[in-house]
Amino acid sequence: MERQVTRDPLTGLLLLAALVALGFGLVLPALTVEKFWVFENSKSIGGAVLALFAKGHILLGLVVTTFSILFPLAKLVLTLRIWMAPDITTPGVQRAIRWTVTLGRWSMLDVFMAAIVVATLTLGMIASVTTDVGLYIFGGSIVLAMLAAHRLEGRLAEALGGQSPT
Repeated sequence: MERQVTRDPLTGLLLLAALVALGFGLVLPALTVEKFWVFENSKSIGGAVLALFAKGHILLGLVVTTFSILFPLAKLVLTLRIWMAPDITTPGVQRAIRWTVTLGRWSMLDVFMAAIVVATLTLGMIASVTTDVGLYIFGGSIVLAMLAAHRLEGRLAEALGGQSPT
């Protein structure tokens, strides 16, 4: 007899919201640089990546693409697959949950780096940098994905009879 699959709807909702927020966070303006109170330029995370490649900064473009786009997207897809797994107690799914929780701790690195750039450039006399909605939505996406991964970890602990999955 096949076991009934029960999925936490809140986790699914968190994952869906994180995926939508990631998409918007990558295309909406994340930073606005104002020079001499006259010239203003807004960039989204996705736009910044394209600009890096267009200006020949291939290595930097690849690093930003990897950690700002591919890493969060892969983590979300993996977490969604875990959420959809019929049996989360299998060793492979347990390992995947541990990885998503562990990697989630590093997901905020992008947001912190952007905050450092803003703080550094705002202190300069020539330019002022302000954060825009895209950066907040991007950060929100990462937080939602982390919450979903922690809920899955809790679901696994429950399925294992209260034992820690790690």
